[in-house]
Amino acid sequence: MAHALTIYLPEQDNDPYQDLYDEVARLNGDYDPFPAQFTSFHGQKISIRESNQRLKTKLQIINVGKSNQNYTLSESYSDYHYLNYIAVKCWIDFAIERSPASIGHLSYGFQALKGIKLSDKALNNERAFSKEIASNISSIIQKNKDNQMIWLSMRMFANYAIENAYWGFDENLIFKLDEIKIPNSGGKLRVSLLDHENGPFTRTEVAQIAQAIHQENVPLQTRVCFKLAMQFGLRPIQLALLREDDVYYDDKLLAWFINIPRVKGRTAQLRRNKNNFVLRELPNHLAEDISELNKTNSEINMLDLEGNSLPRPLLKAETCHLELLSQKKLKEYAWHLYSKNITELFRFSRNLLNIQSRHLTDDDGNPTPLKITCYRFRYTLGTRMVMEGKTPEEVAIALDHSTVASVQHYFRYNRDLIDFIDDSFESSNTIKSAVMRWQGFIVDEDDGSVEGSLIRVSDIASLGKCLKKTQCEMHPTVSCYSCSRFRPFKNADHEAQLKVIEAERDFVKANSSGAVLHQLDEAWEGAIQIVEAIKSMKGGE
Repeated sequence: MAHALTIYLPEQDNDPYQDLYDEVARLNGDYDPFPAQFTSFHGQKISIRESNQRLKTKLQIINVGKSNQNYTLSESYSDYHYLNYIAVKCWIDFAIERSPASIGHLSYGFQALKGIKLSDKALNNERAFSKEIASNISSIIQKNKDNQMIWLSMRMFANYAIENAYWGFDENLIFKLDEIKIPNSGGKLRVSLLDHENGPFTRTEVAQIAQAIHQENVPLQTRVCFKLAMQFGLRPIQLALLREDDVYYDDKLLAWFINIPRVKGRTAQLRRNKNNFVLRELPNHLAEDISELNKTNSEINMLDLEGNSLPRPLLKAETCHLELLSQKKLKEYAWHLYSKNITELFRFSRNLLNIQSRHLTDDDGNPTPLKITCYRFRYTLGTRMVMEGKTPEEVAIALDHSTVASVQHYFRYNRDLIDFIDDSFESSNTIKSAVMRWQGFIVDEDDGSVEGSLIRVSDIASLGKCLKKTQCEMHPTVSCYSCSRFRPFKNADHEAQLKVIEAERDFVKANSSGAVLHQLDEAWEGAIQIVEAIKSMKGGE
C-alpha cells in the first residue's frame, strides 16, 4: 500500500528485489516495490535500505515517551518470495500506522513463517495455495499456543493479507484459524468473529459509521463506497469492477437495481463476464448518491491510446493506468481503481471519520481509531443475516460464495455472537460514548437552513426532519431513530416516542424474531442516544 510520506528508489536505480517482485506479479498480478524511506507512526523518518539497496536488518524506531529500540526486519522470513514480500509489506505498513509495540510482535513472530512448507502445485494453483497456507499457519499457531507473540503475529499476517486482497488469501483462512483454542485467551483465538479489531462491527459502530459518512468532509465517492460495502458486503475487487451502467432504474418495477460482478481467482484479472453478475435491488438513498456521483463526473472522459472513450467505472481513478492502456485485453479497465486503492480508501478513512473504538486502546490507554475495512462489513452482513434467521444458502449467495461450506462458520456462535454484535446500552459510559453520534445533527424546529420533510406524530407535533428526497420504505416515527438522514428536533418529545418503541420492541420480542426485531433494536438504541444527547445539550446551556 502506498503512503504519502513514503519515498521509493529512483526508477533508474537497480532494485535487488526484482526477482521477488516478479514472483509477486506472477501470482498477484501487480505489486508495489519496497520503499527506500517511510515515516513512522510518531513522525520519524526511517531509511530502510543499505548502500547496496538491500533491506536493513535492524531499524531503530522511536516510541515517543517510552524508548528507542532496534527492531528486526528480514527479507527471508520464509522459503518463498511471495510470503516474504507480504511479510515485509505488513511490517512496514504496521510501522507507519501503529505504535512500535506492534512491530515488536512482528519482528519476533514472523520468524515462525520459516515453518511454512508449500507444494509446487500450491504455487501455481490458487485453491491449492489457499488450503495449504491455512493448514500451515494453523499448524504454526497450534505449535506455539503458549507463545502469544507468535500466534498474534500470525493473526496479524493473515488479516493483512486478506484485507489487501493478496492472491490465495481469503476468509476461509480466517475461519480456519478461528477454530484454534488458545490458553487464557477467552477460549479461542478470535481472528475474525468476536474480534473487536478485525471482526464484524457492533450495532453501535454501524450506526456511528452510517452517521459519519454524511459529514461534509467525506467525499461523495467515499460515501458511495462505504454504503455499497455496508449494504452488500462487497469485496474491494467487486467495488473496483463496478461501472456506471451497472446501476439502472426499472420503469416497470419502479425500483433501482445494481449488477454486482462476481469474482473468483486472482484479483488482477478484473473479470466482467456477461454471465458472472448477480442482480440486487438498490435502496433509494443509495441510488440517489450513485446518481449524484455519476452526474458530478459526467463531464469527465478518458480515452485510450487510439482516442476512443474508455468504459466508465463507478469509482474512478484520478488518472488512467498507463500499464493497462497498452494492453488490448486490459485497456478497458485502465480508468478503474485497483482493489488495493479501495483497500486504501477504507484504511485512510479512519482519520476522516474520526470514530474512536470503544474496545481498543493504545499503549497509553487512549482509544484507537476504529479500524474500518471491506471485510469487516462482509463479516457484519454475514452475522446479521444469521441473526435474522437466513439460511446458509441465502448467506452464501449474498456474500458471493459458490457453496454453503464457506459460510457455515457464521452459524457456530449463537448467543456469543448476538451479544457481541448487539452491544447493550446498560452502562453510563456506553451511553456517554454513543450520544457523540448525534452531535451536530440535533436541530431547532425553526431552523430554516435544514431542508427536509417533517416527521409528524400528530397534526401539531413533529419529531424532526427527514433529509431523504424520496419516499421512505421504512416505518415512520420509529425507523427514523436508526436512520442517518434523520435530524431530530431539540424540543420534541423523544422520550414519549422512546416508550412507544420500547412497547413495540417488547411485543415483537415476545412473539417473533428476525429482521423486524433487529430494526426495532436499532431504533430503540438511536432513541436512547438522542434523548441522552439532548439532556446533555440542555444541561450545558
